Amino acid sequence: MKAISDPQAETRRRAVGDAESASPACTTVVNTRPSRWRPLYAFLPVLACACSLEGLSAAWDTSSASAGGSGVSSGGGGATGGGATGGGEATGGGGATGDVLKLEAEACELTGSFIKVEDELADGGYYVVVPEVAGCDDDRVSCSFKISEAGTYQIKVRVAAGPNESTDNSFLVRVDQAPPPGYQYNFIGTDFHLDYVNDSDAEKGTMLTFALEPGSHLVSFACREDGSRLDWVELVRIGP
Repeated sequence: MKAISDPQAETRRRAVGDAESASPACTTVVNTRPSRWRPLYAFLPVLACACSLEGLSAAWDTSSASAGGSGVSSGGGGATGGGATGGGEATGGGGATGDVLKLEAEACELTGSFIKVEDELADGGYYVVVPEVAGCDDDRVSCSFKISEAGTYQIKVRVAAGPNESTDNSFLVRVDQAPPPGYQYNFIGTDFHLDYVNDSDAEKGTMLTFALEPGSHLVSFACREDGSRLDWVELVRIGP
């Protein structure tokens, strides 16, 4: 009866009962949540505004600066690579790389009595010749050239007369099988020397020129006098 008539006592008993029945689980959650998620909460303002992370720590600032340096360096490498590529394209721009304009005589087709002779004074170490006193028959040196540019060409050679300079110093020259039997080409000098093929039958040994179209062309030297030596042959463009 006394407990019921005392409102303050009843109030105190309820307060004590409420405190004793409070859930320990709620207390645990409240106490551990900040320590578990606090690092992420610290970053939320930064992530929300997309601001720089510099200044968070000395280690972060150092690693960030290193990464930026690598990016600049890589960009420099790319620029260098582009320059090198451009240079390569410019170098590859010369369109006549497939032309064949000069041949060693021993690399041409030899028929009849023509033979290859080793000689340290000859370019490439060899020249070709119909041996002395072998006589000339159907002996020929046939050189196949390839040009990409139409124009007027001359035939440049390196030659030497044989032991008898007055009778071992000529060939019969044809271009693409013409003319038969060929232009008579005479030269002088028993030492190897440079010369241009001429027409000895023409007035004053007129220099021969040939109008050639792009493509393959055959230049042949037939034996006229045995002992005449041929080292190499070249096509030289002199004009349109």
